[in-house]
Amino acid sequence: MNIVLRELRSYRKALIIWSVCIIIFTAMAFAKYAGFAAMGSEANELLESLPDFMKNAFGLSSLNLTEIKGYYSVLFMYYALITGIHAVMLGATIISKEARDKTADFLMVKPITRSSMITSKIIVGFIDVLIINIVTGLTTIVFVNINNNGESIIGGLINGMVVLLIIQCIFLSLGLAISSFTGKAKKATTISTGIILIMYFLDVFRNISDKLDFVKYITPFSYFDTIKVLNGNGFEALYIVLSIIIIVVSIVLTYTNYQRKDIL
Repeated sequence: MNIVLRELRSYRKALIIWSVCIIIFTAMAFAKYAGFAAMGSEANELLESLPDFMKNAFGLSSLNLTEIKGYYSVLFMYYALITGIHAVMLGATIISKEARDKTADFLMVKPITRSSMITSKIIVGFIDVLIINIVTGLTTIVFVNINNNGESIIGGLINGMVVLLIIQCIFLSLGLAISSFTGKAKKATTISTGIILIMYFLDVFRNISDKLDFVKYITPFSYFDTIKVLNGNGFEALYIVLSIIIIVVSIVLTYTNYQRKDIL
């Protein structure tokens, strides 16, 4: 418990900064939505004039951005990318930073096992991504209520936050696993951030080309259809199972590698 409290305090400032950034991003995004809504059909006509590859890449082909549900379905991908980067960077540093900050020796002389230390760190990581998830969800609900003139989509937004939490946990666990292989915080962060950006662009390219449909099994960004999620039927069993497998395997690798790694 002492390690959990210590880590929560050490990440408090970063957590506040990430939360404020998400609130600002949401405020700016919905200010733009107000502009789209005011333009009415002109906004959709403007989007129709875009090249097909661009509309497909960003999921704009069949959406009405003047309606809150259509706009949020596009916005959700940016939430997934932002919170995914936070989660993977957190996973990449939360354990390996002990070697960077020269505090690993301090922890190792405490009457705790290495497994207990890793478990405490993982708990802190989950708490952090959960807080970011809640901040994102509550902020989105507030701005949706302010801007929504149609039927309520609060139930769909809650489903979206569940999906977002799954994606966050996937990237948190991947960051942990990558960190367990590299052992260096800076290197782990660089690799982890690179991987999440590659996965994001793989999803973009999949939307452009039918030949890349297999990519939907590789990148978590392709696991959930936002419109289906908002309607309450976007949780396909295959992708839930894939998500669980990635998380479990990554966590097991983290424990296994740190048990035999010299982190001093």
